[in-house]
Amino acid sequence: MGEYMRRFWHPVCLSEELTEVPHAIRILGEDLVAFRDREGRIGVVDRHCSHRGTSLEYGIIQLRGIRCCYHGWLFDVDGRILDTPLEPPDSPLKNRFYHGAYPAFERSGLVFAYMGRPEEKPVFPEYDAYRFPADTNLVGFSPIYH
Repeated sequence: MGEYMRRFWHPVCLSEELTEVPHAIRILGEDLVAFRDREGRIGVVDRHCSHRGTSLEYGIIQLRGIRCCYHGWLFDVDGRILDTPLEPPDSPLKNRFYHGAYPAFERSGLVFAYMGRPEEKPVFPEYDAYRFPADTNLVGFSPIYH
């Protein structure tokens, strides 16, 4: 059911878990990191830096995106590489690669991500529970997922 399950929006963490430090998650067999950058945008990206494999769980949340704690690469919420500080200024490297990332957003106290093919991304289903303020919903995850 792996590819089939990727065709849906999945709750990946609680909004309140996105604090000053990145939040490590595992969903559909993938190790990811969820974070809210200083502009308030939500990112769900591959946990391991595409440069040297360091865990972005220890990354530094920036105004825009998340910076790897090892070599300082800066990744935007959509996977674009914004800065490669140890490369020469004219290096085309940051324009040739993307870091793995999934579309994500918040709704009613939850962070949702879509992990399937971009051309198959469905419209997010508007269930009646999402029409209530987040503080009136009881949301949570089973301890087995943490």
